Amino acid sequence: MRTAAALPPPGGRVRAGIGGSFALGRAAVPLALLALALLGPGPAAAAPPPDVEGGRSLAPQLLLIHGGSFLGEDPSFEALTEPPARAAGFVPHYVEYPLGDLPAAVRAVRAEAARLRRAEAGPVYAYGSSAGGTLAALLAGDGLVDAAVAKAPPSDLPTWQWPLIAFGPDYLERIGLTPLQARRLSPQRRPARRPLLIVQGRRDAVVPLAMNEAFAAKFQRVHLWPVPGGHWTERTRPWLIARSLTWLRRVSAMQGDS
Repeated sequence: MRTAAALPPPGGRVRAGIGGSFALGRAAVPLALLALALLGPGPAAAAPPPDVEGGRSLAPQLLLIHGGSFLGEDPSFEALTEPPARAAGFVPHYVEYPLGDLPAAVRAVRAEAARLRRAEAGPVYAYGSSAGGTLAALLAGDGLVDAAVAKAPPSDLPTWQWPLIAFGPDYLERIGLTPLQARRLSPQRRPARRPLLIVQGRRDAVVPLAMNEAFAAKFQRVHLWPVPGGHWTERTRPWLIARSLTWLRRVSAMQGDS
């Protein structure tokens, strides 16, 4: 994993890589408060420099996990996510995970979440897009991050039809999964221990809206935000990322107060 530095130049190198209430720690937080960030006009104000404790940052740490159907990379991901991550007060970290091997990718993001918890004093969160959203959802579900945002995650791998057309009927084998492993590594079929916001385009032809409607209906801690556009809606509507991370930052503030 690499801590984010300067933005890459255009065309630069490609890297591997609501109410009711729900519980946050020991406190119950009204869902209406969590919705405020999504209704605001734009990104959060820039946060002050993070405090440190014993040489470790007290600022919230943010794992950023790119998409690519677990087979490729997303060269636009870093440029889209670093400015709103910093504006929301997070310290961003970009995860480089193995491609073509989903079990190894899961191990990699789990290891990075654990490493950040050891290395930093602040809480750890995750934002992932598409396949990266699946990995972020798994981290939240397993309680390895304090909360997460997943943009259009394939949350039920055995029923995900799009890659069978795009990559062939052997898609699961191409990402290193047996049918049993696909079920075991689907966020819909696992626990949901930490808050998760799913941002989902209403016209998404890659990950159907119905898949994540079912995910959100199953778990109290999983919240669905349907938005305009398709699978890559954040590329033409970057404010979606800013508002998502504002939601995550407010969850962080509420957890800190609980």
